[in-house]
Amino acid sequence: MFDPVAYMQILHDQLIITKDKYKFVPVSGVGNLEGILENSRRHKYFFAVDDSQDGTTFRGAGGYFERRPYTVFIVGKADYGDMQKRGEVMEEAKTIYRHLVSRLIKDKLQLPVIDLERIRFYEVPPAFATGCSGLYFVFNVENPVNLVYDAAAWTT
Repeated sequence: MFDPVAYMQILHDQLIITKDKYKFVPVSGVGNLEGILENSRRHKYFFAVDDSQDGTTFRGAGGYFERRPYTVFIVGKADYGDMQKRGEVMEEAKTIYRHLVSRLIKDKLQLPVIDLERIRFYEVPPAFATGCSGLYFVFNVENPVNLVYDAAAWTT
């Protein structure tokens, strides 16, 4: 089964601009950025992937699928009020985002479970995660799911 968090870590490690500068950390949702917060004293730049378990089950071509969103945060510290540094962090985050999307498109042939119809991206809110600026984007993974009724699983 495809593991999007491990895949994103591979992309982080292979992308020249992120591999030595950005700390890769898993996080559990936008409200729980523990990986960034725990490492904020030692690192200034983060490549974080949300591993929370949200999703949707839907009927698709020939069966049922689970669609799970994965959020990738590309952020760097910028002192409050330092608009020049904030702008530099944002420009680098946009460059990284474009590199990652181009790689997702390239890898789509080998990874048909990635949904690339729309990849939404957003600027992180001001004063995000101990003063980080940057952006985050969301991509979906669609895996088939077995929903065949099993009478033995029920008491009646």
